[in-house]
Amino acid sequence: MNYKIPEKWANAVNNGNLEEILGCYDKNASLISTFQSKPILSSQGIREYFHSFISKDGAGVTIDLDNLNFFEVEDYGYLSVGLYEFFFLEGGELVRHPARFSFIVGVDQGQKITHHHSSLLPINS
Repeated sequence: MNYKIPEKWANAVNNGNLEEILGCYDKNASLISTFQSKPILSSQGIREYFHSFISKDGAGVTIDLDNLNFFEVEDYGYLSVGLYEFFFLEGGELVRHPARFSFIVGVDQGQKITHHHSSLLPINS
């Protein structure tokens, strides 16, 4: 299986292309995001979340390729888990937020994220 979603998603975020980011998600996707306390359960909510993030100066993400793993989910698609780091400028300083993530990706309608969970890494990780 060709596991292309993590790279495609990261490139879209780094390019600040909201439509490309949203194109990575299924229309019924859910997002447990890094920077909000409540799950996002609608495409409009996902749109608003990423619009807010990519509007920050210098916003982007780097996936730690050494910690990127894939697991096939029979008759559905795959699970991608790993580490990434969000970053953006705040008051002229680069702020970094190391986090962990999981994507559940369905392949029946092309590769689309059906669920994305992201959380900050614990301070003593």
